[in-house]
Amino acid sequence: MLHVVSCEEMRAMDAHTIKNLKVPSAVLMERAALSIAEEVTAALKTHPGRILIVCGTGNNGGDGAALARILFIKGIKADLLIAGNEERFSADMKAQMESCRALGVREVQDPDMRVYSIIVDAIFGTGLTREVTGSARVLIEKMGDAGAFVIAADIPSGISGDTGAVCGCAVKADVTVTMECAKTGQLLYPGALYTGRLNIAEIGIFDDEKLRGTLPFTAFSLEDHDIGKLLPARDPAGNKGTFGKVLVIAGSKGMCGAALLAGEAALRSGAGMVKIMTDEANRTIVQTAFPEALLSVFRKKEEIPELIRENLAWADAVAVGPGLGNSKKTRLIVETLLCECGKPLVIDADGLNVIGGDTDLLSRHEGPLYITPHMGEMARLSGKPIIDLKADPVSSALEYAGASGAQVLLKDARTVIADKNGTVFINTSGNAGMATAGSGDVLSGILAGFLAQGTDPAYAGALAAFVHGQAGDRAREINGERGMTASDIIRSLTKII
Repeated sequence: MLHVVSCEEMRAMDAHTIKNLKVPSAVLMERAALSIAEEVTAALKTHPGRILIVCGTGNNGGDGAALARILFIKGIKADLLIAGNEERFSADMKAQMESCRALGVREVQDPDMRVYSIIVDAIFGTGLTREVTGSARVLIEKMGDAGAFVIAADIPSGISGDTGAVCGCAVKADVTVTMECAKTGQLLYPGALYTGRLNIAEIGIFDDEKLRGTLPFTAFSLEDHDIGKLLPARDPAGNKGTFGKVLVIAGSKGMCGAALLAGEAALRSGAGMVKIMTDEANRTIVQTAFPEALLSVFRKKEEIPELIRENLAWADAVAVGPGLGNSKKTRLIVETLLCECGKPLVIDADGLNVIGGDTDLLSRHEGPLYITPHMGEMARLSGKPIIDLKADPVSSALEYAGASGAQVLLKDARTVIADKNGTVFINTSGNAGMATAGSGDVLSGILAGFLAQGTDPAYAGALAAFVHGQAGDRAREINGERGMTASDIIRSLTKII
């Protein structure tokens, strides 16, 4: 899995490497420039022509100046444009420019950017915290209008390295060569759109795990090979009981589809048995549409607590909420589970809506607890406006996880998974076609299925989101982004796993 860093963490790693490990900053800059040079030479094969390197005055600009020197020595001519006052050069930038000028690298001041086929953006690094204004904004806008292939050094200038926000305006890169670790702002939208293809270059900055404990959070992102590592081994001598039993409490009268989707997703994720607990009105539908499922039905509110206790004795993990409706029955179901279910519990949809802002209710649960809100549900849970949640989903998820004790899967174009210990996962799988009715029910079922099989609770949420997104990507290949449905995601799920 990828270690994803905040700007603060990257600065700490960089300083540790230079000050404590005695690796000169010029060495790190040289290796960064060599990595960018590889992308430039590769891009020349498909975008032959003139190259422009736009440099700021700090060390990001130093990477660009070092790149110009390296290309010059290779016999590849690149023009150098300095954005800013030379009096503000960092020490390393000043040294790199002295080398470039000694070699005779060509400098330009106000070129017609349309004549370049490749532009390298080395203006601002990950430390940008202010709005881009003035001449820098004009320069970035000209770069955007040039029509060139754009390679960003470390991060597209104008993108917040922590949140992915556009700071007034930003460079839209085709490729970003980032140093040592992905940055949170490169994985979150809109930063991910501006980043383009992400190339993580190992340049020798030491990733010291001891530093992580001193920082607000530690973030990761799963990769393809993590699925096999994190899923429990399948015992060839096992049986349906040993592969995990999932209780899905879902579906009110007229809303049975959510229960079917969550239940089938749990079974397709590898669980050995699934039981649907639902309203009596859904009996015939469940037995007809989902014959593999066991069934438990309730008629009256008074029956619910004892029925839940009986089913909890059977289950290994529970998912509750999809299609239940915002009713007194739903609240009773959720309250009973939180008080009496010491097993892994996934709360979604209407289960979250009845909780509202009552974090004390969630704190009653003694076992692993997972909530899967989309932005609208999270706004109701936290009291924060959606615009604030979207502006910084990592901090929002961490804050609510700390307050509630639950692992939070904050669903959006990039789902953020956070726990009370300060561990964050940013999910990069999935596509816009998954914004379709029932997709969230499928995620809840997958998560409950993984938990029932014995997946490590610390990784189960991230794994479920990643596999769910990959199944959505496979469904897009088959059905197209506009026409895919939640059922298509389930059908693709078996191919991914």
